[in-house]
Amino acid sequence: MAFTSSLAVLLEHREELALTPPQVERFEQLDFTLREKNAVLQHELESLRAQARKNNRPWHGGYQGGGSHDVHGGKGGSMSGPADEDQQKLRRRERLERMEATLRAMQDNDSQAYLAAEELMTDAQKPRARELFSQERENLLEQLNAMHYQIRKGDY
Repeated sequence: MAFTSSLAVLLEHREELALTPPQVERFEQLDFTLREKNAVLQHELESLRAQARKNNRPWHGGYQGGGSHDVHGGKGGSMSGPADEDQQKLRRRERLERMEATLRAMQDNDSQAYLAAEELMTDAQKPRARELFSQERENLLEQLNAMHYQIRKGDY
């Protein structure tokens, strides 16, 4: 997940926003502080995503391939999931909820940093900055939805 801070986005558009050198310097300081604040959260998010990739092996049924058919025309094997399948689903759901909570905390930190930066902007700079901020949040929401679908795989 690419979490780009709102401050980094503003700095990328410094010419368009006509940021002054003191604004750029302050935004860079705020961005550095934000990255430090989010570093622990980012590490936790990466750890949760690694667990999700490692443990996301959904059960696909009992078809064994080869061999002879049973009396009902099927090929051996159970058609019910492993005994701990419900527990695995619950763990995936809990992990996903922790990932979402971590991302929300990162977004909250980002919003606070953005609001601090917005106080330093002129009235002429604010509308475009808000537009850039909104676009970045929409991108993050799309990534979150994709991540949610990938982890969930429709199993709960």
